Amino acid sequence: MLVLRPLFRSFLIAASLAAGMVAAAAQQPRPQQPPAPTPEQIKAAQELEKALSAPMVPTHLVIAAEVLKASGLNTMFDNAMPNVVGALRVNITRQRPELTKDIEEALKLVEEDAKKVTTDGINGAARLLAIRMSEPELKEVNTFLTSAVGKKYIDTLPILTEQLVPFIEIWAQETQRRLTKVFFDEMTKRGHRL
Repeated sequence: MLVLRPLFRSFLIAASLAAGMVAAAAQQPRPQQPPAPTPEQIKAAQELEKALSAPMVPTHLVIAAEVLKASGLNTMFDNAMPNVVGALRVNITRQRPELTKDIEEALKLVEEDAKKVTTDGINGAARLLAIRMSEPELKEVNTFLTSAVGKKYIDTLPILTEQLVPFIEIWAQETQRRLTKVFFDEMTKRGHRL
């Protein structure tokens, strides 16, 4: 069985549930089908599915998943599902407060499926990482990430990322001014006034 199919199926189930609940609550007809994918999107999806379905040594996938966990990248998947469930809870309960009990019971099923979807996502991401790095390389990365200095590096990344955004904006503006001045000075030396 292809790796992406359970992931897509779970997302489609959750999306269909949400769309159906919203449509029923608003007493509107079912939403229209999304537009058909473009040829480029189809090709990209086929290439990705082919890469994800390639045979892989189980130990290679295990170490790739460990690297994802050690690097904190798995949290992207862990953090996504509560947002989906929370949005359903708020939106539907607000529209139909009298259905709160049934909504909560239905959301328990959604939460169970969300756990499976999260696992599928992490497994797919581990496979993508394993495709790009050999097992020995991943072991070396994992050794670093699980060391004291590697853990400190991982803990520093969110703060660094937050600080980099304004730094890069300021740097880009200063760089543009500097390079523009160099250009205009050179053009002036060549007898051109711009």
